[in-house]
Amino acid sequence: MNRTLFAADCLDILNDPEALPTASVDLIYLDPPFNSNSNYNLPFKSRDRSLKPVEAFVDTWTWQPSDDERLSDLARNPRTRPLATVVGFAAEMESRRGKTSLAAYLLNMAQRLYAMRRVLKDSGSIYLHCDPTASHYLKLLMDGVFGRKNFRNELIWKRTSSHNDAKRLGNTHDILLSFGKTKFSTSNMIYLPYDEKYIKNAFRYQDEDGRRYSSADLTATSKQGGGYEYEWRGVRRLWLCPISTMQRLEDENRLHYSRTGLARRKRYLDEAKGRPITDVWTDISPISSHAHERLGYPTQKPLSLLERIIKASSKPGDIVLDPFCGCGTTLHAAESLGRRWVGIDISKFSTGLIRRRLVDNFGYLNRDDIRIRGTPETLAEARDLARGDKFEFEKWVCGALDANGLYKNPGEPGADGGVDGVVELPVIRQVGNKFESQTEYVIIQVKGGNVAPDAVKALGETVRRLGAVAGIMVCFGDQMGTVQNQRGREQWADAYKQYPVIQGFSVEQLLADERPNLPPTWGFRHGGKTSAPQLL
Repeated sequence: MNRTLFAADCLDILNDPEALPTASVDLIYLDPPFNSNSNYNLPFKSRDRSLKPVEAFVDTWTWQPSDDERLSDLARNPRTRPLATVVGFAAEMESRRGKTSLAAYLLNMAQRLYAMRRVLKDSGSIYLHCDPTASHYLKLLMDGVFGRKNFRNELIWKRTSSHNDAKRLGNTHDILLSFGKTKFSTSNMIYLPYDEKYIKNAFRYQDEDGRRYSSADLTATSKQGGGYEYEWRGVRRLWLCPISTMQRLEDENRLHYSRTGLARRKRYLDEAKGRPITDVWTDISPISSHAHERLGYPTQKPLSLLERIIKASSKPGDIVLDPFCGCGTTLHAAESLGRRWVGIDISKFSTGLIRRRLVDNFGYLNRDDIRIRGTPETLAEARDLARGDKFEFEKWVCGALDANGLYKNPGEPGADGGVDGVVELPVIRQVGNKFESQTEYVIIQVKGGNVAPDAVKALGETVRRLGAVAGIMVCFGDQMGTVQNQRGREQWADAYKQYPVIQGFSVEQLLADERPNLPPTWGFRHGGKTSAPQLL
């Protein structure tokens, strides 16, 4: 079980022993919705600001009629009855104001957290990322699922340096609730480098060779358990170590003598591990708007945050699960640290985005190294999806073609300009005597039914209007003739090859993992090696 993505509701996967066997996961990190009463959009990049971004998820919750039975199910089970109590308490608190959003949110989280316990190993740990909106209620749910005695830490991450709130102090932090499944959960101490001020004050001595060191007390007068009484260099004391150890330290030049002649032990800066991390993390910055790792995905967390969590609570080869994996930061960190991983996200677009991210960042990975489940695998499944949910079909196609962004929310009236997705394409061009990479855009339009000749012509007009270099019309194979007959002969070029401006690409080709006719700098590998030219 490794490098697997599920495009599904995590509750379904967590409750499926075939998908996730019992006690198979070493570490769970989840960054679920926060009950923030906000809408979050998928990545959006366009030169035409009239195109609206697509919602990734709506973090607003409403109690549904079916929730009464779901709550009753929790209450009937002795193991989940405490969870029902927490949800019921929240509902009672809200009902005084005529609201039920918090209770609805907690009910959904209670079911999923309880399901996570099944897949976690006895030595496993779980980190729940949240904010002050509902963290106190989520802590009660975690107590009910994993037990109060298995609570490890409430971690504070300073996610931003400033935040203006008119009626209260600025909220600048997130909370991570850390639990083990049992007292045997894996725990590795993480050390941070000393800052310069601390080094200057604490390591103020230097050897002849310039090595900095601090001095540590070697006496045992105030220590419980006794010590070793003897005279060393004219000073009689109760020492921490026997005289043989003291002599060895002397021979190794590891003793420092105070002005009164008292022996102290040298602790060298270059041998120090650093300062142990605490439960307040202020040294990990949020992702800036210009950061290389930024994908534009809502609520994206910095890679360094997940790397710290994974290092602290797992070992190389362990399995890391992210049941709300979004744009795949947890999976990226797990791959880089030699862990196995499984990700779940309800969005079919996200799974494609994650696969592209991993293949682009790890040269040894190919697309087929990452298994995606929950998306069409056969032509019949693709047709069923196109008939049953047009928008999910579009998201699947755009994600599978490694689009950077999506456009058009389902059910919204008005034209979308012939754009369903867009690919950010680094194109190699010759400028003078050098080759340079220039960012261009390719438009994706998806048709799940018939393709009219005018639609192909309109795509060409949209390409020109938006300043894109190409447009890809994706349809089923029986409609490809229309695209080929109408696409024209316009070409565009990089430094090495020419490409059609308007291209037809079939769903059958997509299922066969073929790629459109675009430069290899699009992030695709061929035969396990990158075929992109090197810049001079």
